[in-house]
Amino acid sequence: MGLPYIDNAKAVLITIVINLGAVFVFNWPGGVTYSDVMWDSLFCAVITTIINMGIVYPILRKMRTQGTIPAQVPESAFMQCLPQNPVVLGAIYATVFAVLAIGGNAAILWFFNIHKMAFAPWIVYKLVYATALSVKIVELCIFRYVQPDWANAVPGASAGTRKEVAGEPVRHPLPKASVFKEMYGSVTGNIALNIIIGSVLGGVAVQADGSVVISPTTVEGIPITGLVFGLIVGILVTNGVVTAMNAAIIAYPAMLESAVADKRLTWMPKKRAALIFFTCIFLMVFSAAALRAILVLFGISVLNFYQFTVLITVYAALLSKPLSFAVTKRCMQPDYIRYTLKKANIRE
Repeated sequence: MGLPYIDNAKAVLITIVINLGAVFVFNWPGGVTYSDVMWDSLFCAVITTIINMGIVYPILRKMRTQGTIPAQVPESAFMQCLPQNPVVLGAIYATVFAVLAIGGNAAILWFFNIHKMAFAPWIVYKLVYATALSVKIVELCIFRYVQPDWANAVPGASAGTRKEVAGEPVRHPLPKASVFKEMYGSVTGNIALNIIIGSVLGGVAVQADGSVVISPTTVEGIPITGLVFGLIVGILVTNGVVTAMNAAIIAYPAMLESAVADKRLTWMPKKRAALIFFTCIFLMVFSAAALRAILVLFGISVLNFYQFTVLITVYAALLSKPLSFAVTKRCMQPDYIRYTLKKANIRE
């Protein structure tokens, strides 16, 4: 379940193309300085808001006229306090996201001690943060205009007349306290995990006086960390998804009737141990190469303990999403459902 109610691919892709085009026009081939990134953050937020609002608002206005805006909408009193006029709302969004983009990028560059970037790392960095910015702005543009104060503002557009096109309920896109608790848990969990791994691999040592010395992570040593981390993520994420999916299949065996085979996934193992082994091998190789490539790309030779913790936390969050998606899709294949039902002695 999730936003958007409309396909956001067009808005996001257009935003990415324009932002990357600006990088080639203004920053090629010399790269950027710290001040360049700050100015770029401002312009990126403004341009992204204009593009996304210009695409989202006309689509939702047409949907409102046709009565096809979903009825099951998580209402937000805060969003309904915001202006309905797209120009005024766009100005507010552009201002807020400009402040967030400038502050966020300034904090990242300061934390990792980056004062300038060559063209190659800059275009990769810009691609990541422009995409994330566009996705969030699109979500909030949509979320404002599916609120009942705007969606029901024309005759025949009430929620009661939209039940046929209601679809599934969707999540609330505004951040909640639980999100920050999860972030805190991820960071503290990674700190503990890094200390344990460091103790095993020799990166953490307890001195005679009881003091603990944590060695920094180097670009030469991070592939080993990537291997260990890929193994841990592969086991935890794959096992967790398989457990949840098996329970769902046993509880609702009728899902086999609607399952459609996808040749891109059916080659993957069905047995839990084999599937975990497969994902672990892939993640270990990928993480060893990816983490080293990130440091080399951005010219970082050494990471202190806190820098490494932040990097690995963000990396784990990004890595676990596609892995969870892929394993979930594998478990929804007809052959896997039959295999699970057979193991549970449940007739199809």
